[in-house]
Amino acid sequence: MKQSAIKSFVEASCKRIAPAWPLKNFVAVNPFTGFTDTEFSETAKYLSKRGNIRMTMPISFYLEQVESGGITAVDLTNAIKKQNKQISSPDSFIKKAKEIALNSEYAQTDNVTLTGIASIITGNDWNDFMVERISSWAASYFDEYIALWNTSDTNKGLYHSWKSEAEIDRSAELMGLPGFRAAVKDLPNNHLEAISAILAAIKLPEEAIEAYLHALLLKTIGWSSYISGLDFNAALYAGESKRLEEFLAIHLVCDFYFLEAFGNEKVKDTWYKNMHGEELSDAHCEERLETALIFQEAFDFACQRSLISDFKMHKPSHSAHAVDAQMVFCIDVRSEAYRRNLESITPHISTIGFAGFFGFPINYLPLGHSQGKNQCPVLIPSAVHVKERFSNNKQAARRRKTLHQIEKTWKRFKSGAVNSFGFVSPLGLSFLPKLILNSTGITRPVHDPKQDRLKSWFKEERILDLSGITLEQKVQMAAGALTGMGINDNLAPLVLITGHGSSSVNNPHASGLDCGACGGHSGEINALTAVQILNEEAVRKELVTKGINIPSKTLFVACLHNTTTDEIEIINENFLPESHKSAMVAIKESLKEASELNRLERAQRMNLGAQNASEITKNIVGRANDWAQVRPEWGLAGCNAFVIAPRHRTKGLNLKGKSFLQSYDASKDHGNAILESIMTAPMVVTSWINLQYYASSVDNLHFGSGNKTLHNVTGGIGVLEGSTGDLRIGLPLQSVHNGKTLEHLPQRLNVIIEASKEAINGVLLRNESIKQLCDNAWITLLRLDENGQISQKYTKDCRWQEIESLNVTADGRELLTR
Repeated sequence: MKQSAIKSFVEASCKRIAPAWPLKNFVAVNPFTGFTDTEFSETAKYLSKRGNIRMTMPISFYLEQVESGGITAVDLTNAIKKQNKQISSPDSFIKKAKEIALNSEYAQTDNVTLTGIASIITGNDWNDFMVERISSWAASYFDEYIALWNTSDTNKGLYHSWKSEAEIDRSAELMGLPGFRAAVKDLPNNHLEAISAILAAIKLPEEAIEAYLHALLLKTIGWSSYISGLDFNAALYAGESKRLEEFLAIHLVCDFYFLEAFGNEKVKDTWYKNMHGEELSDAHCEERLETALIFQEAFDFACQRSLISDFKMHKPSHSAHAVDAQMVFCIDVRSEAYRRNLESITPHISTIGFAGFFGFPINYLPLGHSQGKNQCPVLIPSAVHVKERFSNNKQAARRRKTLHQIEKTWKRFKSGAVNSFGFVSPLGLSFLPKLILNSTGITRPVHDPKQDRLKSWFKEERILDLSGITLEQKVQMAAGALTGMGINDNLAPLVLITGHGSSSVNNPHASGLDCGACGGHSGEINALTAVQILNEEAVRKELVTKGINIPSKTLFVACLHNTTTDEIEIINENFLPESHKSAMVAIKESLKEASELNRLERAQRMNLGAQNASEITKNIVGRANDWAQVRPEWGLAGCNAFVIAPRHRTKGLNLKGKSFLQSYDASKDHGNAILESIMTAPMVVTSWINLQYYASSVDNLHFGSGNKTLHNVTGGIGVLEGSTGDLRIGLPLQSVHNGKTLEHLPQRLNVIIEASKEAINGVLLRNESIKQLCDNAWITLLRLDENGQISQKYTKDCRWQEIESLNVTADGRELLTR
């Protein structure tokens, strides 16, 4: 086989693995992003065969939805038609599904890899052993200065470092794999040479190679995804990294051992039959998957039917009230409920939905740190640098560095090989008061990361150093932000740029509750940056040349929405001039009332019971400080829609905190540039969020991170569920399940756009990757017409299906389409 062909197979298999990010900036990722060029249903079949991965719920779940009315006969009819299945009626389909569900769940096995087949034939779980050994080594190699002793040689490349260790590690042989070290030693030290040598030796048919290599990476999908993320970031910032290819070589070496060195001919014969397609696949398993895929399609139709009905019943209207202030929120679904509650209190505040980094892709360097963090969506690189600054910079920096060093030294003392034995007895009792205070929520178990050891300095106003941004860059970002928000020609006296973040303790996945548009960080820094730039006189002067005239009376103010407690903080309130202070007092009263209303709404979802407003506030704030709380908030659970339309189309419409809301007015978008920027950025990000929650719900074993109460942080980058096994990616089970039922119902994202069919098609034709998302059923496009009704549904290849006025059948159920 030619080297170019081998390289092509290796690259193709690695591209199937979605990137993942470490805990410090945990962001939502579409775990199927490597398959967006493939139909959803076909991907389900690939992943089922290659990695025993599920992309649907069990059939029993869908039958429960049928019983409860969540899935109707109309939904099933539409699903059966779309899947082109020859099924006589929904009733016959349900009858057959019940028969399948009565049978025990089909236990799939690994028939693609040699390690998997050896496990089946010998009865020894070599799969788990190899995963444990590779995962243990990877945790040491990628450790971010957490371990006191690091045994891996990180000066060597990924594959070479593992090989050097495997050549002297006797654990495989002690567990019953004779000659493993020698087999590893005989292979080349270069990963590509090793891959070429092994593929030449195993003589697979070319059509099976990519599937085989992909199946190997799926064995440790957590570590594979994390390493894919390292490669992704390297490429994003003009670097080059092939670490996932090296990781693939490690898996290939381990699997190759079972072909010859293991000495079991039955393993070899069975594997060759499977890889040459001689073994028939299990018909029962295929039937179960086909049935579940039809049910999932019906479940998605049910969601669309509900959205169509909501918009049909809603009567949009323009507000006749004068606007005293505008509040720009992130499009995050948690903002939907808050905006709705705020607008119900006061019509004098207009709310706007925009991506939470507010069009300012910055790299933020906190005081006393050597490395910054990217405050922008992970799909785009940061463009400019911003530094944290205080009135007494030197003293603040010195204090922060000193406290960090003390903390590091103290940690080393507690964890030292000798010191740890003498630590507990003499000093253990001294921690008792702190344990009690932490348990009662009076104190925090850890320091507030946003203050980072400078609480006293935060009483003063923190200033951002924007000297690294040129005036031209400031003007460009400001113009893009105001135009994208749709307020470049209609600015109120006060414009509140409202970032969002969360607060919780003892929560490794805390950054996953912060702003995804800010790279898994609080949006506070982006809001402050935006405000400083938009209030700058030189910037305003230059904006006039671009046709944007910010009135002299308009003042931009930075805010932070705490999504765990529903409190909104005015960050730079001390800078307000006297002319705006009275207006801000009224706004703060409205925000306080809106926060109370929102907490009441969220309390019902959290099952906090019937309580008065003060008790609910106390309980919800308490959850944020409770180190035993596994569900401080629900995050983005439930997300199933993304509305791209003027606010008046959804104002007053209760979307139950399940919809992303992007403000967009097609009449102001000449040339459709804004629409294209939304469909190629926020729409992709929201689909990533939706599919991460989807995947963590349907298969938490592979795409989620399991039970929070069993988590152990490894290497500072991720968690293990327990003490061994693969790195866990995705969301904890508690983030999608309330203990009784799923809190996040797995439904693919419905994107509702108020724009012409021609404008939407134009964006799709210019962006093939976005078109693939829609054509291959990863998201559904729906179009709002001039009356605010969902009138068309995208099918494929820029074709649309008319949704006729809703009809009601004899049994009272609504039809979706004709």
